Amino acid sequence: MHITNCSKNVQKQMQFAINNNPKSPKKLLVFMKKYIVKMQARVFDVEAKKMVCILNEADAKELGVFALDRIHVSNPKTKNFIHSVVDLTDSFVKKRQIGMFKDIAQLLNIKNGSEALVSAESQPKSISYIRDKLDGKTLSKEQLMEIVSDMKSNKLSDVEATAFVTAVYINGFDLSETIAMTKALVKGGKKISFNGSKKVVDKHSIGGTNGRTTLIVVPIIAANGLFIPKTSSRTITSAAGTADAMETLAPVNLSIEKIKSITEKIGGVIVWGGAVDLAPVDDKIIKIEHPLSLDPQGQVIASVMAKKSSAGAKFLAIDLPIGFEAKIKDKKHGKEISKKFIAVGEELGIKVKTMLSDGETPSGKAFGPALEAKYALETLEGKIFDNLAEKSLQIAGALLELSGKEALGHGVAAAKKTLESGAALHKMKEIIRAQGGKVFSSEQLKPAEFKKTVFSKKSGKIKKIHIKKCIEIARLAGAPADKKAGVLLSKNTGEFAEKNRPLFEIFAENREKLALALSYARKNNPVEIE
Repeated sequence: MHITNCSKNVQKQMQFAINNNPKSPKKLLVFMKKYIVKMQARVFDVEAKKMVCILNEADAKELGVFALDRIHVSNPKTKNFIHSVVDLTDSFVKKRQIGMFKDIAQLLNIKNGSEALVSAESQPKSISYIRDKLDGKTLSKEQLMEIVSDMKSNKLSDVEATAFVTAVYINGFDLSETIAMTKALVKGGKKISFNGSKKVVDKHSIGGTNGRTTLIVVPIIAANGLFIPKTSSRTITSAAGTADAMETLAPVNLSIEKIKSITEKIGGVIVWGGAVDLAPVDDKIIKIEHPLSLDPQGQVIASVMAKKSSAGAKFLAIDLPIGFEAKIKDKKHGKEISKKFIAVGEELGIKVKTMLSDGETPSGKAFGPALEAKYALETLEGKIFDNLAEKSLQIAGALLELSGKEALGHGVAAAKKTLESGAALHKMKEIIRAQGGKVFSSEQLKPAEFKKTVFSKKSGKIKKIHIKKCIEIARLAGAPADKKAGVLLSKNTGEFAEKNRPLFEIFAENREKLALALSYARKNNPVEIE
């Protein structure tokens, strides 16, 4: 059993008392240092996925703890222990019982009815650092390391962790904090090391728009003999994340061992980063950001760079869409974030190339996981060549040049040759097969059953397509949870729309969601015609 806040001598005496005195009282007072109460574990057959235990109010009063305070819970037989947040009841668990969920019981290796030792736990120092950040103060690398460490070990409650993310959203990170946070996230997770001499490259898009360049770039790069173990995220603010789209083609929840073996054999993978322990605290932060669509710049940089470093990347291309409706509003902001990405990369030994791209025009015409995956496959199949393909070639070309695979100025041409020859499509099929997928053609991907076409009320050149409105329509239709739901544009910016001809189609899994999306679309037409 591990006991904090007391000397080794005290620990020995307490352990002796527990192990050798079967008639010992239900509670032990240890030199005024730690008050420990013996309780009976009551295990609920539910996985809460949160470090919360339930105490009777009488026991909580005796321990001196209140709701959302912390306790130290240990199994005297196995010596396993946890730090848990307290919830209180006057009847749900009896006095001298501690209620715990199945996942917590598994961590403690404790059975229902077995003995548990419970004591009050002091507030972590990291709480004061979070308050400092809320006050706008700059945190040191040691303070950020402690916050990340406490989040990893579940010492921080959901409320406290949310307060930290909120503080970063309000006050931001400076460059020193961003670097420190990145290193803390990397230290808190696992890393992938690849065998052989092949260079490991990676790419990332800040997102906020549509179009799955990753599904085009990864096979191009892998077909050119480089390693690209692409760990991707699920969406926070858009209609689909790369992992959401790839999941319509193949499983994306792969282990580190599987990622490593497939990359070494095939050249690349496209997987969900949240399924592996690469910077696991970052995944906790993303879950907090998701409900309010928070994306604080400093945390975004730390998140991206930590994942890339953990995946072994040494060369990295980053796409930064610029536009009023994008996450990055203007070129000045784009250049500022570019410098930070490059600076953090230098600290981690990663050579970074940033690329400012058009965030005002949709990348391709699809919004939604299956629709975007289908569109990417059609691009690989040679059926479509538009701005999504152009952007993908720019990113792939930058990686080929950055890694030294192609001479400066020749990367895009080499990438285009790989695409047009069919080598990228062949490689993508290899990747899908290696990940356990069974969808190898765009024809195999079908949109959702219920569809509504929106027609143009006049003729004219399309002046602007509002990406945010398209995303909102797709999300109301069910994306990304409903993989086949979304929006498919008939025309893109700059093209000519004819009166009474289709502007876009909405797909949904049921009539109710289709009606909601259509109602929004009629009130907030995303297609602006001159």
